[in-house]
Amino acid sequence: MAMAALLAALPSLARADDPTCDYDVTALDSHGAKLDISVACDPALGITKFTALSNRDHWWTDPNGYKDGKGRFTYDLGAFAGTEGDMGSAIAFGDATLATPGFLLPLPDTERAVMLRFRIKFPAGGHVLTALRPDKDGYYQVPLVRLDEAGPLILGDIKGQPIPGDPELTLATPPGALKIAPEQIAAWVSAVAEGNRRFWARSPAKGGLVLLIPSPRGGVPFGRVLSLGGAVVTVLVGQQATTQDLYDDWVLVHEFIHLGSPLMRDTGAWLNEGIATFYEPILRARAGWKSEDDVWREWISSMPRGMPAMTDIGLENAGRGGIYWGGALFVLMAEIEALKSSGGKIGFSDCLRTVLAEGGDVTVKWPTMKLLDRCDALLGKPMIAKLAKQHIEKGSAVDLDQLWRRLGVSMAEGGAIRYDDEAELAWLRPLIIWGGTTRPAPISASGFFGGG
Repeated sequence: MAMAALLAALPSLARADDPTCDYDVTALDSHGAKLDISVACDPALGITKFTALSNRDHWWTDPNGYKDGKGRFTYDLGAFAGTEGDMGSAIAFGDATLATPGFLLPLPDTERAVMLRFRIKFPAGGHVLTALRPDKDGYYQVPLVRLDEAGPLILGDIKGQPIPGDPELTLATPPGALKIAPEQIAAWVSAVAEGNRRFWARSPAKGGLVLLIPSPRGGVPFGRVLSLGGAVVTVLVGQQATTQDLYDDWVLVHEFIHLGSPLMRDTGAWLNEGIATFYEPILRARAGWKSEDDVWREWISSMPRGMPAMTDIGLENAGRGGIYWGGALFVLMAEIEALKSSGGKIGFSDCLRTVLAEGGDVTVKWPTMKLLDRCDALLGKPMIAKLAKQHIEKGSAVDLDQLWRRLGVSMAEGGAIRYDDEAELAWLRPLIIWGGTTRPAPISASGFFGGG
């Protein structure tokens, strides 16, 4: 059964008193490549079989131990990970193996709500790195219905280290797997974390884990955040990437921004992705890694991709481009409306920081309108939620060209950016880009450049 089909059949809510399936996982080598798994489910569940989400060629079942909700399995995780090579399921690298819980455990075949409890032992050496927190008996707990929200685990000999300047975050990457020296990698991640802290006015992650996975592709091709039980930022980094490649890339900055907002999925991912897409180039500009011209050039070039979602089909019905750029266009409009109504004192970003201060980070779920209502409460008038309602279910007219004219920014043929300081909303431009009338000090890239 596919992951989506399995989870769709389950109740939507998980409770702490749900019946359990307990797993004892023993790593037969220090890399976590070969596993022995024993599982025992609450008899009340009536489990008669377990489902492997992965290729069954890598599982072996003990027929004598497979009954009455119990099972014993041998799993060649290393072979499966070598075949998959996907951070959404499993990857083998260096002296370790990455696996997400859904592809690590044999799952009970049931439509009932179940709490999965698992612990991993390494008698031959090695350990597990995860953002999940064990209970007093050493078990990690994940509701079956939320299995796809749980971050990956690293099994093997890789050790985490605190990110310089941000003890709330732990960095893990295979030693020697990347062209760039480890201290340069740590300096880059630390610089991104500092820019993120500046934006949120605090570290938005509590006990988060940052995993950098070597990739044969160039640059920083992909990243994502999973947050159940603790935030995990997983990013692919090209094995031959240079320090300049890291500096020029946006992926890690985008993923770090996600740490500061609650997970909102009741109307789709557009607001989460819109927040990260809109503020990512701003954070890089404030850090001194991107010019103001480049920020406006990116927005003028890319925001038209979000227009169908905003004006026609609605944000909750948008495809990939609409989710990201439709969401970003909404955030730009919300930023403008908030700054206008408050005389430049309160922006949409201030609303987001207020939500974070209330505990609304990526590890919790909020309805979309709850966040927008918090913004309206801060502004003292119902305007941002009203703006969203005009564009969520179905489109509403937006004159993007007029918006740029009112801001006094345009792009000439060839990509040159022109500014009109006499435009109606020109006074908002520095507030949007710099967060005030003066530019913040650049973030030092000491240790970032060179050697690549």
